Amino acid sequence: MKSSVKLLSSTALAAAAMVMAVPTASADKHSSLEKRVKALEKAGGQSVTRSKKTMKLVVSGHINRAISFTDNGTESGFSHVTSNFSRTRVRWIGTGKINDDLSIKTHIELGNQSAISTQQDLGDNGDAGITGEGGALDERHIEFQITSKSLGKIYMGQGISGSESTSEVDLSGTGVISLNGFHELIGGGEIWQRGNAGAGFGTVGGVFDNMDGLGRRDRIRYDTPKFAGFQVTTSHGNEDAWDVALRYGGSLGGVKIKAAIAYADQSTINGRETVNGSISALLPFGLSLTIGAADRDEDRFKGVVDKEEWRYGKIGYKFKALEMGQTRLFADWSYNEDVRATGDEATTWGFGVVQILEPIGAELYLGYANFSLDVLNAADPDDVDRIAAGARFKF
Repeated sequence: MKSSVKLLSSTALAAAAMVMAVPTASADKHSSLEKRVKALEKAGGQSVTRSKKTMKLVVSGHINRAISFTDNGTESGFSHVTSNFSRTRVRWIGTGKINDDLSIKTHIELGNQSAISTQQDLGDNGDAGITGEGGALDERHIEFQITSKSLGKIYMGQGISGSESTSEVDLSGTGVISLNGFHELIGGGEIWQRGNAGAGFGTVGGVFDNMDGLGRRDRIRYDTPKFAGFQVTTSHGNEDAWDVALRYGGSLGGVKIKAAIAYADQSTINGRETVNGSISALLPFGLSLTIGAADRDEDRFKGVVDKEEWRYGKIGYKFKALEMGQTRLFADWSYNEDVRATGDEATTWGFGVVQILEPIGAELYLGYANFSLDVLNAADPDDVDRIAAGARFKF
């Protein structure tokens, strides 16, 4: 739900003017200020405007908070976190039209990382973000876009790459608590335990990866127009990283289908090349099926192992039992090999529910996830179990 930026109400403006006025100000000056406030009201001065109305500005965003309960095999307890499935953010979108074919969009988006769920474990105080105490705002998108109806779209700046989200195609509508292969977004900061102590294998998040292309970065990106539901997206970033993806969205016999496959090359940075993709189908009665996979070649292990893999499956079901909005159920499974070290086999599975609150543009969610790790030539760490409940409120 988007809303235009609003100024202070006329009452607040008048009160502020009176408070800020110096003690020696005359009654005539106060009267003058009141007249100016009334003039602003008559001129429609309660919205941000420009003398030259060349661009329209809209502010939107959301707040997403969760409470999780974790058992890592050694201890258990609660954490109050910002869910990294879709962390709290605010965005400013500017739009303008050049002619009937060309339009411009500016996109500034900042995210908050206070007690971010991917960095918290039961040993933390629960307040630190990636950028320090309180988790300051950091950049997600700072870019402009030029769109031609006939030729496609160009993006320049910090934003999503051409291969971003190609592992995360999903028609279940449960991404706020279940992003393909990324349960660790709500529990990835937990340290693996064994024998009532740290097992020496790092964190839960360090062994899982859905290998979703090049992610967000500073780049130039181009999207072709859509042809019969198909679209090509490609980008080039710093250090000569580049990617290309083929995407599809459409319906066949009443079944909605969405799919993507991508290739990403970071060979000049870390010797990494990735092929990944996913496909999701939504049947007319609300059942959805999603699968994803990825393989990555890299020389980061200096010859010990040069391949990693990811496999994923999800089943979802949407129905409307309540007047307030859809109820969405899911169960999923994800598997990784060799992400942290050669011989690692990491598995996570989970299930949950998302309840849509249409009148206020919000989602309530509840989810469970189990994380396990099998390691080569060593005793395995304890499983980690996590239950999380939370809400995302959009504005």
